[in-house]
This record gives sequence, structure tokens and C-alpha cells, in this order.
Amino acid sequence: MAKRRSHGGEGGNAGKRQKTAHVHEAPTSEDVYTGRQLRQLLSFDQDLRKARHGLQSFKNLLDSIANGEDESAEKSQIVLEFLESTKPKDKDDEVPVYLPDIMETWGMAAEMNNENVMSAVAVVLALLLKIISGNVDLASYGLGICRTLLQTRQQELIAKNLSADKGKDFIISPTLRLLREVVCLDGGAVAAPVFRARNNTFKSLARNMGLRYIGIGVEDPKRPSVRTNAIRFLLSALKFLHVEAKRDLLSQKDIVASLMRHIRDDPPSLIHDLLNTLKIAVVLDRKLSRDAKIRILNSHSLTRIASLYGYSQDAADPESVSDNERIPVEDSAHAFLLAACTDSGAGIRRSEHGYYPEGADADAVGINPNQSMDFGIDSIPWMDKFENEVPVRNTLLAEFIQTLRPWSSTKQSELLVAIFEAMPELIAHYFSQKKSFAFDPKLSATWIGYAAFLYNVVQLPIPAYFGHANGYARVPPPTSIVLGNIIPQPITLKALTRCLSNKSKIASFYAIRMLALALQKLGQALDMHREASLSSSNSLWKEAARRLLDDFYQRIPDMKDVINCYRAMAEDDLLQREAASRLLLLYYEIVPQLALRAKFDVSPILLTTIKKVEASEGAGEDIVMSLLELEHLCTIAKYSPSMRWFARASDMPNSPFTTLLRLHVEKTLGLSKQNLGNVLQHVADEHQLVESRPKSPGLVPLVEALKSLESIDQTIWAFLDNCFERCARTPVKYIGMIEEELEKAKIPEDDDTVACPLMMTIAEQVPFFISSSPSKSVLKQFVQSLSEFLGYSRAAGVSKPFLDAVKGLLVGSIGDKKIAAKLSILDKPKLTAKDQGGQDSQSAVAVNGQGDGRGDSDTAKTTPQISPQELEEKLAVPITASKDGSLLKWSSKSPEELVEEGYASSLINLLTSEHASIRKEALTNIVKMAAKIKDSTYEGNQQVWLLLMELAESARDTISEGAPPSALIAFASRALDVLANPLHCLYEKLNLFLTAGPVWAPDRVPILHAVLQDGPSDDGAYYAELAWLLACLLDGLRTPADVALFHRRKVFERVLALPCNPYLGPNLRTQVLRIVYRATAIAGGSDTLITRFGVVSWLVARRDAAADAGEKAVCRALIARLWDTCDRARIAAWSKGGVERLVER
Repeated sequence: MAKRRSHGGEGGNAGKRQKTAHVHEAPTSEDVYTGRQLRQLLSFDQDLRKARHGLQSFKNLLDSIANGEDESAEKSQIVLEFLESTKPKDKDDEVPVYLPDIMETWGMAAEMNNENVMSAVAVVLALLLKIISGNVDLASYGLGICRTLLQTRQQELIAKNLSADKGKDFIISPTLRLLREVVCLDGGAVAAPVFRARNNTFKSLARNMGLRYIGIGVEDPKRPSVRTNAIRFLLSALKFLHVEAKRDLLSQKDIVASLMRHIRDDPPSLIHDLLNTLKIAVVLDRKLSRDAKIRILNSHSLTRIASLYGYSQDAADPESVSDNERIPVEDSAHAFLLAACTDSGAGIRRSEHGYYPEGADADAVGINPNQSMDFGIDSIPWMDKFENEVPVRNTLLAEFIQTLRPWSSTKQSELLVAIFEAMPELIAHYFSQKKSFAFDPKLSATWIGYAAFLYNVVQLPIPAYFGHANGYARVPPPTSIVLGNIIPQPITLKALTRCLSNKSKIASFYAIRMLALALQKLGQALDMHREASLSSSNSLWKEAARRLLDDFYQRIPDMKDVINCYRAMAEDDLLQREAASRLLLLYYEIVPQLALRAKFDVSPILLTTIKKVEASEGAGEDIVMSLLELEHLCTIAKYSPSMRWFARASDMPNSPFTTLLRLHVEKTLGLSKQNLGNVLQHVADEHQLVESRPKSPGLVPLVEALKSLESIDQTIWAFLDNCFERCARTPVKYIGMIEEELEKAKIPEDDDTVACPLMMTIAEQVPFFISSSPSKSVLKQFVQSLSEFLGYSRAAGVSKPFLDAVKGLLVGSIGDKKIAAKLSILDKPKLTAKDQGGQDSQSAVAVNGQGDGRGDSDTAKTTPQISPQELEEKLAVPITASKDGSLLKWSSKSPEELVEEGYASSLINLLTSEHASIRKEALTNIVKMAAKIKDSTYEGNQQVWLLLMELAESARDTISEGAPPSALIAFASRALDVLANPLHCLYEKLNLFLTAGPVWAPDRVPILHAVLQDGPSDDGAYYAELAWLLACLLDGLRTPADVALFHRRKVFERVLALPCNPYLGPNLRTQVLRIVYRATAIAGGSDTLITRFGVVSWLVARRDAAADAGEKAVCRALIARLWDTCDRARIAAWSKGGVERLVER
């Protein structure tokens, strides 16, 4: 049977075979000169060849305009005439259709399955909308065309184009470009309608994003692939859609998966746009919910983006080469991952508790009250539970970071370290899963990269309170986790020992620096344990500190290994030697038991270093490193019991002590001044060269006297060295001589009499110095040094009669009367703390107090004065304000965000507004919020709903007349934080209060009696409850009505009685003073405090009882403020001038 002949050409019915055997023919075109001609070319015709001819002519016209060719203005006028001539007339009963002929042609081409025309229409419309977007005057035409495209018929045509076969990118790509232009037109004016029609406009989007470029080389930016066009369309939608639409779009799993699947094969320009858009429109969009962000920022997507580290197509991309400002793809990916993984608002990061893993109850001690024996830290069931497996809250990030390779890329290492710093809980979890990578030194690029990464991890700071939200918890964090953060698991004892004994300088240097960081971090952790133990009544923190120290001993090499490594270093390897000496010093300071067990004799190394420093000249890097090494060794020698400070070596002119004193006086580099001064002062105190009483100036006068001389002869240094050695050997002898001289001068020996054993030794040895027949120049210099010593001693507070007696001995010992006549006690300015170099602050105070003849009693009577501005900085607390837009923003937030991020609290604070309309609107929104939270799956939804509804019922009757009492508002606002944390010490009392009744009494302060009168819910939680109550009372004291309420309910009496507790901490005492200060800032508050509560007398008593000078000053300044803010005439008459006298006293 013969086949039927096909009638008609391209526009006819070509039959089913024609559908798959279409032939691409080059279209014809002609130049366009008028709008009328263009309209005739584009008029509907059943001959699709003519239609294609017109479309191609229109495309050529639009291309010349878009490319900015000559006569583009005239051609733009042609397009404008065409658009004006085809503009539909306004008819109420008809939907306007723009470009009706083109739309009819498109529809017929779709029916006839003419793919060339289907593609040509999409190309022309995309070009036309692109040109319209750049011309504000044409915006109305563009919006009309877009609305026409969103009509049902055109939506079906778009869907058919988008769902064309995979190989027909000449149809799919123009359609995607058209949709992108529609979404972007006029700042996204029709983006929402496009998304509402997503069944057609987003048809096959996931599939189309999989149609990537498969040619040879790099994709041409001028001929983008289907995937590139699809992604650009999706990114435009994300950029212009509203929050709810973005959330629905991101919930499409196939679209999100296709977006990230082939990102490593995409061109650089597309990757830059993709990452920048996601960062701005998704990651940093605070309105977008966390759940929506996690749908696109899942571990799969993050891993795909992380694969861009090492991206290699940058140089091959022409756009990248021509654009000097374009950053590499690797940098873009790095910036995106940093923002996504570390920003708390990005949606990935969840709140965590630092070193307290998921499941650890930090405030509950698992001790049975019926148990007679206290097992201490072993009674906590989870304390030893996390050695091998560490549960975390940020499971998504925990899964993602396992895919990173920090040893192979610096940026991956930076990202991982930044994630660890933002979420410390991940550190122990990460290394518990990464046990396979050993730290044994292999001197490969991988080992060096991994060592650098571990160094950065150890360098991370310990989170405040170990990650607990409100101060130190009752229970310390697990020791294994704290130790894993100080010295991660890959850094084993075996690996460190091998690094120290390795011949390579790099390996030993890394090990030394790593150990130094770990010891510093251990010291900080032990200090934090010590602070926590002081604020806690149990001994768990002390026991945890001991356990941490014991476990740390098992993880670090013995000090002998470090000493052997240090001794094996070359003398000219200054950087290594400085680092090793610093590590040895840290052993002595942080783990002294381990250091003293090594019995390290530092004397030979110290003498060698001293000779090296003495022989050095200039101020280059070598002398700097040598001085630092000397500083470390001197401090080590201070701790070493076997150090012989006054023994002269055979090759040294003076003892180590005298040599260090000489360096301290003569070297002008100034790097080790303070530490060397501290060491010298410590040695002088230990060997009784100077008196160790608080008022003693120590070595300061001698140091200042020697510094004042232009040069010091070696003979004088030898004399001083001899005096140091004699005084240190028999200090009792010279102390007895001091007593004899004081007795001869009839000076009573008491605490105010300051003397100096070294000065008495010098006076005894002067005759022997004179007998050695020094030259006249040396003798003059010697007498000058003695006069300077006497003068500075007097300025530092040494007893004047004692100095006169010593001067008499010195004059009698000098044979030359002319030279002896020059010996005198010079007048020197009083020494300050800065002049003392190495002296501590306590000695500085003693020197200053004695220099002008005043003792400690006079100093104690002098209370430092603080200005009103300083008092305001110490005690003024700003009143809690509502966030901007609180009435509107809450509706778009999740219940978790409402409670935990302060939106509910901000809305509650609006009830205190002075405008009745705002108060009523806030009340209505509180009720709506309560209903939203109740219907949600939020963990504490019932308690929060009950709190908000009780607040609403309590405020409903008086909201029109005025604001509710601030105490109720402050209580409700702060109670949200308690309900959000079931481990809070007030959680039980707050729930009992909420279930006691549906309405709160307006003349009572909530749970005041429960905290102050009843016992705490948990043992040791009294002060935590008290701190919360005082903060709530401070926030609830805002208006004169609040002062009156506090007066009626006797709140001030109860608060002012709290400091009578001798165990009340300084922070709580300061909080009481803040409440008093807040009352003085309210009209009539000062009068009420003075007349009703006797607060002036109370402050005077607090001032006299305070041991801290700062607290005394605050009390004094607060008394002055009360007087400044009260009605003086009334108070003066009421007290008969008594208050004024107390203020002036």
C-alpha cells in the first residue's frame, strides 16, 4: 500500500513522521524601517514560513538595539511605534492581550509542532523584554506583555516549550531566558504571579537544570547551556520572590538537588552568581525560616559547594580573564560557606552548649539524698560517657565537616577552624570520628598541612563559662571533652615524643609550639575551674580540675624530652631556642609538679645565654630573640630550687644575679625590663637582700641609682657582687646590725621603720673597697652612686634616721675627706609605680604611701572619688526597649524564634507604651501569638501560651486607662527565658505560679515571696534565683507608680536587707545598688528612699563596712546623687539638716 503524499509545506499538516524528522532551515529576513512595516511582518499568517520571516526580521532589529549599533535610537523608535500600534484597547469585558499576532503565531506553531517558530517566538519575546527593562518609559508595555504571557493559553505554550525533548535546547533555552526576563522586569513586579503559575512556568525545571554543557572545553558565555539558563531563571526567582514563595520553592527537593548536582562543572560566572544570590537571598535573609534554609543548605549541598575548593576553570573562562575584579571561584565558595556555617541567622547553626554535649544536664547533680556517702564527680552518670562518642546538636554540620580535607587546602582548614570557633561542641565530635589520621611526623605536605590545622584548633579560645548560658553551671563539663579541646586526640604522647626527637627542625618546632599552646589553654581552663569552684557550694569543680590535670599529664611528654630537645639545638637557632625555653617556662608555671620532678639545672644554660647577650651589639632580630630566651630562662631560674644565683663561674666576672642586674640597668632594648625586674626582686626577697615587708621598696632605689649614672666601672660591679653574695649568705648578721644601729639612734623598731640589709652590707664592706686603693675617678663615681642610692632610698620611703646612721658609717669609712664630703642624701622625686619597673602594684602603693610620710592608716581613710558620669557607667542600666516593627514582624516568625530570639518579649514590652492604641494593638497581637504557639509543636507551647494568656487577662481591664505595672511586664518578659530552658533554677517555681490562678494581682510583684522567703528549688540555686529576681525588679522599676508599688509591697525593705548576708557576692551587691540608682532617676524616688527607708544611713553603713575602695567610692557617690535628685528643702526640713551633714561627711 502506497504512502499518502504530504500536502502543504512547513505550515501544513506534515503528519506524524514530520514530528520527529524536522529539518532545520535557515530563516530569511529583511530590514525594518517603520513600525507599520514591522506590524505587517508580524501579522498572523497561516503560512509559518512568512511568520518565521517576520520574527527573524524583528529579532535582527532587536539585536541591533541591544548591541548598541548605529541608528539604535531610530530603531528603538520603530519598536515604540510598533508597541503603541499593537497596544490593546481598554475593554471592561475582555482581558487585554499584548502582541496578539505573535501570540496567535506561537499557538499555531505549537499546534503544528513547528519547533523553529516556537523557538523564534521565545527568542524575540526575551529580547524585547530585555530592551524594555532598560527603558523606564516602556515599563507599561513590558508589564502588559508579561501579564499576557501569564494567561492560561500562553502558560500552556511556555510549558510545552519547557518540556521539549532533552536535545532541543534551541527551544528550552530561549524560553528560560524569556521567563527570567519576565521575573526580573520592573524589580520583580510579576515574580509572584509567575510563581503562582509554577505548574507551567516551572515545568521540568529540575530536568532542565540537569542538561549541562557536554562539549569540548569551557562553555561559551554567549551560548549558555540549558542548565545555565535554568539556574539563572531560578536565581532570579529567589531574588525577587517574597518569603513564603521562596520557602515553597526551596521545598522542591528535585530542584534543590539538581541545582547543586553538577556545580563543579559549571562555568565560573554562573558559580559566582549562584553563590552570591544564595548568600544574599537565602542565607542572610532573616525573614526566611530556618527550616526553609536547611532544605537547600543540607549536607549534600554543602559538600557539593565544598568541592569547589581547587576549582580549575578560572583561568580558562574569558569573563574571568577580562574582569580584574572577579575573585576566584574558590574564594567565592569559601566566603559562602563561612557565612552559611558560622552565621547564627543562616539557619544551619543551632544553639549549643560549648563543652557540654547534647544530653548532659549541666545544672542537675545526680546525687541521691538518701545516700550517706558523697561520691563526688563519679556520682554524675554522664561524666565518663563521652570518651568515644560525643552527641551534638548541630548534626548537619557535624556530618558536613567530616567531608572536608583541612590538610590539603588552607581555605578548608580556615573554614573548619571557623566552624569550631562558632560551635565548640563540634571539636570533640570531629576528632572522635577522625582517629585514623595519625600525627606521626612524616615531613610530607599532608603532614605539614594537618599539623598547621591542629595548631589552629588548639589556638581556639575556650568559650565563656565552658559554653553554659548563664554563668558557670553546677556541674563541670566532661573531662574528656575539655581535654580533647585542649589537646585533640590525634596529638598523642607517642607522636609528640617522636616529633621532639626528630632531626627535622619543622617537626620539633611544631611540637614545641603545640605544647606551649596546650599548656596555656590548660592554665586558662584551670583558672575557670577555680572561678567556678568559688561561686559554687559543691566540690565538683575542684575534683574536675584535679582529674583534668591528671589526664593531661598522661598526654604530654615528660619535661626531660623537652630538655633534651632544647640542649640539642644549635646556638644560632634562636627561634627554636626561644620557643623551647618558653615551653620549659610553661611547664614550671602550669604543671610545676611535672617540672620539678625533672630536676632541671638551668644554671649552665642561663650563664651561656647571659654571655651571648652581653657579647651582642645592636638591636637586630638576633638580640631580640636572645633577650626573650634570657627572660624565659631567668623566670625558670626563679622557680628552680637548685639555682645558684650568687656563685661566680670561672669564665664570668660576676655572679648571675649581678650580671642580670647589669643587663637590666645598661641594656637599652627595653624588651625584658619588667620581667627581669620581677626576677631580680624575687631573688632579693628570697635571699633577704631587702626587707620583705609590704612597705619595703625592694631593689628599686638601687636600680634607679645605677641607672642615673652615665657609666659604672667594673670595680664597682665587683664590689656590689661581693656585697650581694655576703648579704645572701648571712642575712641574719646584717639584720642584727640594723637593729644595733636603730638602737643607737634611739629609733623604735615598728612597722613604719623601713631599713635595708643590703645597704648595711655595703656600709660594712666600704673599708675593704677603700683599702684596695681605687683610682680617684672610680672613688668619685663610687661616692656618687652611694649618694644616689641614699637619695632614692629616701624617696622610696626608707627611714630617714636609718639613712643618717648609714651615711655616718660610710663617711667614716672613706679616707679622702674631700671626697667623703660629697657624700649626701640627695633630694629625689617620689618614686611612682612606673619608676619601679619590675615591682608589683602592692609594693608601689607601699612606696608611695611612705614617701610622703603617710602610713597605711592614712591611705585607708582616703576613699577615691568618682564623678557622676562614672557612677552612671557603673550603675545605670538602660530600660528594655521593643524592637522596631514588633507589631508586624512576629507573624512571620516560628514559635521557637518568637520565644528564644526576643520577638515575644519585645511585643510584651509594648504594653508599657504611653499610647493607648499601641497598647491595645499589642494586647491583641499577644493573644494571637499565644494561639499560634499553642497550635505549634514547640516544646514548651502550653506553658508559654498560659503565660501570655494570663498576662493578657491581667492587663485587659486597665489597658485603656494606662499601662499595666512595669513589674508584671518585666516578669512576663523574663519568664519567657525561664520557660525556654527547663533546666533553669526557677522553672519549677514559675510553673507553680502560672497554675495558681488565671489572673495576676496588679498590686503584687510575682514570685517575690517564693524567691526571698521559700527555699531554693535546687540546692545551691539560691543565688542564681536571687540574681534573676533582682534583674527582674530592676527592669520593673520605671515610673513613679512602680516606686509606689515597691513601697506598698515592702520591696525596698527586702532588697536593702540582702547585703547583710556576708556571703552575698559583689555582683549581687552591685545589683542592689543599681536598683537604688534606678529609683533616684524616677520623679520622687529619692524622696521616698530617704524618708521612708533611711537609704542614706544605709549607704553610710555600707560604705564603712566595705572592704573594697571601689565599693566605698560608689556608696559615697550614690549618697551625693540622692541629695542632688531629691527635694532638698523638704528633706532638709524633715531631717533637720541631718541628711546634708551625712552627705558632706
